[in-house]
Amino acid sequence: MIIIRTEGSAEPMPRISRRRFAVAAGIPAVLALTAGGFLLAQGAKASNTIAIDVNAAKSLGTVSSVANGLNTATFDGHLNDSASTSAIAAAGITALRYPGGSTADAYRWQTNTTVDGLGYANPANGFDDFMGIAQKTGASPIITVNYGSGTAAEAAAWVKYANVTKHYGVKYWELGNEIPGDGTYGSQWEHNTKPKGATTYANNIADYITQMKAVDPSIKVGAVITTYNSWPDGLVASAYGDTADWNTTVLTKDGPKLDFVIVHYYPTSKSESDLLTQYQSIATLVQQTRAEINRYAGSNAANIQIMVTETDSSYEYDSVPAALFAADAYMTFLQNGVDNIDWWDLHNGPGSGTTTLPDGSTEYGDGGVLSSGGCTAGVCEPAANTPFPAYYGLQAVGGFAPAGAQMVGTTSSNSTVTSYAVKTSSGMNLMLVNHSAQTSEPVAVSYAGFSPANVTSAVQFSEANKKLQPINGVDAHALTLPPYSITVLKLSGSSAAPTASCTVTSSFVAWPGGYTANVKITNTGPAVSAWKITFGLPSQQRVLLSWNATHSQNGQTVTAQPVSYDNTIPAGATLPFGFNASDSGTATQPSWYALNGVRCSG
Repeated sequence: MIIIRTEGSAEPMPRISRRRFAVAAGIPAVLALTAGGFLLAQGAKASNTIAIDVNAAKSLGTVSSVANGLNTATFDGHLNDSASTSAIAAAGITALRYPGGSTADAYRWQTNTTVDGLGYANPANGFDDFMGIAQKTGASPIITVNYGSGTAAEAAAWVKYANVTKHYGVKYWELGNEIPGDGTYGSQWEHNTKPKGATTYANNIADYITQMKAVDPSIKVGAVITTYNSWPDGLVASAYGDTADWNTTVLTKDGPKLDFVIVHYYPTSKSESDLLTQYQSIATLVQQTRAEINRYAGSNAANIQIMVTETDSSYEYDSVPAALFAADAYMTFLQNGVDNIDWWDLHNGPGSGTTTLPDGSTEYGDGGVLSSGGCTAGVCEPAANTPFPAYYGLQAVGGFAPAGAQMVGTTSSNSTVTSYAVKTSSGMNLMLVNHSAQTSEPVAVSYAGFSPANVTSAVQFSEANKKLQPINGVDAHALTLPPYSITVLKLSGSSAAPTASCTVTSSFVAWPGGYTANVKITNTGPAVSAWKITFGLPSQQRVLLSWNATHSQNGQTVTAQPVSYDNTIPAGATLPFGFNASDSGTATQPSWYALNGVRCSG
């Protein structure tokens, strides 16, 4: 395992409460008129249209079978609730981690108990109970064995019981949880009765791997290492006999035997806007992690997977931005080669107090995706198993990126909106995340290497409608995203590259309050029938009338389509059309035009 912390160079404070306390048992997003009409959207006035370009030929890898994961815990008083199981399945969760963070290093799986004073194991949450949930939901189990107070023989016995006796087929096994937090470098939150230090851990887990794989050679085993450029990366615990830092020691010793490493990623944010930029650091974290594996793990390095078995927002846990962070973080990790991400956690319980969030809702300090129904400072959460916003972030990812989907490249002209796309057996899925707290953002989407036919389904989560709900009347090329929202489109179509290509020239005459534009689109590809031209207007502009085409406007994106007598643009032919537009500021021409979804040059 790799534990990635982003707290900076200082030693992290223990997050004991996250691991060890028991859990007690709208308005339409878009209103639009027809051709030539105006669009009304929630939030402040829209900014300029954001261009989203999808490149279906640029592969970013395949979504793994354990991508969309979630932590569970032995202390969870609602783990076995039928509503909890249904919620896991409905979110498209494909991996469940057990027995729950730091509890793992104090957990006796045979008796479903913990070391006295170090957590709680609900009698109803034994290993077989957990496996029943995994089987009902179809999620793959990820098991953390007890390194801190257990033995290699105990871990091997767990593998034998799971895969030989019960035939559960558990594939992924972690060797302890956050072991560098056992006091080796000062801070201590992890229970470990063995001698401290990277050398001791590296030597001991070699025995764990040997004994566990002797029982079932098909399992995959992962080991704890620290993160690049974050505490305690680079520190050498010479007091415990180490001659190198943790990563160098563990990867050099055990790299030839390891199957995966694990990242625990808890970003530190000071504001909602800060939280919504955290995904931008993920690519570097993964790249540096992979570089360390390549540097120290020898010839087996290429076979070692990276898995993120704990993450959450660590800021405003119960807020809409936490859901947006979840969608961005999961997809950015996956696009950079990570195989599994597991949110902390299913149920967690409220923190020590409550606050009021900017949207007026209550922040309980509960890291769970479902409410535990608990109370803090006299304020009680919603009924048990009520989803918090982060749940819908995971559900959006689960529906958007199914196992086996091919991730492809996208770009956004403005980081206010992040974009992701995957190719599936039935077409393409597109996910758009609007980070703006107040502004509806119009987007224009173009596709290279894929020709969209129809939007077969569309769902949206937003601050105004805090559930992932179907939306209707969505255009694959142009839509307006409400503030703080996640939108997922599923498209039918062909993977063949679009045949349209074009150049554009225009003349422009300004007049008080607006301007006239005469546009010429030249088709530089094969003949195009049933053509559609889209273009983006600057903020506040509206098309008043058009000629040689019919038009409609969605936010700042205008769509021009054939009149009855002009349905085809022959190869090499030029289509002239024009429009008058109003403008309350300085008249500015459209910045781009596209023919059937492909941007024109010129």
